[in-house]
Amino acid sequence: MLLALLGPAGAQGIDELTSEQMSVRELMRLDTELALSQAKGRLRGQGKPMSASESSAALAHGGGLKLVAIYGVGKKLLAEVLVGSQPHIYMRGQALPVGVKAGTAAFMLRGITGSCVQLERQEESHTLCLHPSLWAGR
Repeated sequence: MLLALLGPAGAQGIDELTSEQMSVRELMRLDTELALSQAKGRLRGQGKPMSASESSAALAHGGGLKLVAIYGVGKKLLAEVLVGSQPHIYMRGQALPVGVKAGTAAFMLRGITGSCVQLERQEESHTLCLHPSLWAGR
């Protein structure tokens, strides 16, 4: 009914908009898949997956936590976090980072919201956010 009211030109405009939105969604999905694939490759390149104690040792020796990036679309988000000098990829909905075995010493993902990530480990809790200057150009 709406298309009949808009006429042929209006219907064509809606079709073009829908097509453009689908293209953007597809590009974002592919970008997310690429980021995850690259992260898995980096983890594979480092050898075997880190255990929780190895992850804890990396944090103790290499410094703190740093949020590097958040990738994804909608609810399918990935966060790249440096634990010491080791990159960890957290997927929304999964507590442990990709490639890290379960254990009490590992940082667990509690949430990804906007430009921040919440991590917990035993009695420790951290909220990491992307630097505000990254958003200044947008």
